[in-house]
Amino acid sequence: MISQRDKGELARFYTVTDPKKHKKGYTVYKVTARIISRKNPEDVQEITVWKRYSDFRKLHQNLWQLHKNVCSQSELFPPFAKAKVFGRFDDTVIEERRQCSEDLLQFSANIPVLYNSLHIQEFFKVFLVCPPCMTVEPLLLPLCLHLLPLT
Repeated sequence: MISQRDKGELARFYTVTDPKKHKKGYTVYKVTARIISRKNPEDVQEITVWKRYSDFRKLHQNLWQLHKNVCSQSELFPPFAKAKVFGRFDDTVIEERRQCSEDLLQFSANIPVLYNSLHIQEFFKVFLVCPPCMTVEPLLLPLCLHLLPLT
């Protein structure tokens, strides 16, 4: 088993805020990742994506499996909000989902096998459109953050 906790060059902070009802009938959450250099704290990279509960549920399952297979079991993996058919738009359900989602991301913030996983990279994938040629290029987090300034 590998060591779980890491105090590497970068500090990672995640917030899940601003739940909104999407026009297609589901709730989306604003997810912000802030990556800060420990050597140069003024060097802050930030990326924001909008995700729905099912995206977080899938990420939770994938990270749980990875954690179970690779990490020591000294620290419990955070639980996740159960799926609900009825009441999914209740304020208490939305808040529980928001909090569980943020807890999941914060848990992964200091565990290299989790924050470097393809699951996290895919979760934070955004696409940049190059205006002159209109090509779409994926931008991956966290691999690109130390290479590209994001403002």
